[in-house]
Amino acid sequence: MQTSRADMTKSNKLKIWMAFLVALGSLALLWVSPGTASDRISLHDDFETGQLDESRWSLRRMHKRRHWIDKTYFRAGGRALAIRVKGFDLDRECGCQQNEVREANHRRLNFGDEAWYAFSFMIRGVGSPSGSQRWVIGGWKQETGGSAFLAQRFDRGIFHITLESGDTRVLLASAQGEAKSFMDVLKSGFLGPFSFLAEPARYSGESDITLTYGDDPQLPDPGNMWVDMMYRIKGGIDGNGFVEVYANGKFIVRAEGTVGVKEMGGPTQYFKMGHNRAPMPGIATLYMDNFKRGATRQEVESRPQ
Repeated sequence: MQTSRADMTKSNKLKIWMAFLVALGSLALLWVSPGTASDRISLHDDFETGQLDESRWSLRRMHKRRHWIDKTYFRAGGRALAIRVKGFDLDRECGCQQNEVREANHRRLNFGDEAWYAFSFMIRGVGSPSGSQRWVIGGWKQETGGSAFLAQRFDRGIFHITLESGDTRVLLASAQGEAKSFMDVLKSGFLGPFSFLAEPARYSGESDITLTYGDDPQLPDPGNMWVDMMYRIKGGIDGNGFVEVYANGKFIVRAEGTVGVKEMGGPTQYFKMGHNRAPMPGIATLYMDNFKRGATRQEVESRPQ
């Protein structure tokens, strides 16, 4: 029985189409592979090489003479990243004193990706001796000109953590005062133990954030002492975001609801560490060690001994 040329052409086309579908299916499996997602999220640096790895970090906001790999103060191993700010420093672009390391552009995650972060840090030195002034010492920022949506702050020498929820700033935790009582204190009109907060009016708006606190939710003091921080973060301006904060191995707080600012200029977010503060006198050095970003808690949670 002879096969016509038309039948052969039809058969070949079918084989090619089936091969294409198989290849497409394999590509789809590779795309959703947990290993691939984990590899994309994973980013570690213990700074033991003796230099800052620019395949991991962007130095665009780092002053050349204000950072180094330090061999005197470290959490583990024998080195840590040191970032310094001085009273006469001034970044004219922001009108502030800024010296920060950031995740390299090609290592950024999309805003809304869930990831775990852990690192150790401490601060040596002082800032303004009086008055409350903005001092951000690390955080996570969307592609926006606004505030970091999750920020570590050091206003008036008090370590605290804030969250941007739409147009409202939320105090998550503090090394002074119980953050869970903050809203009642704010409504009373007398900030009392929270008088260190810069821009207190930012905290008075409405937010859908729900906060769940640990048994002992007070933050440790990173002044001249290493603090081990761990975060679980998922941004979400549609109300499905969450943040978990752990310090020195203990659960501090969980926030659920709108996490992020609405005026986004792009799809990604980045972690930053260093100094971004209002102009003020004083020299301060921040040390960071054992940075880890991962897809799971197990990947990042081991604490240095």
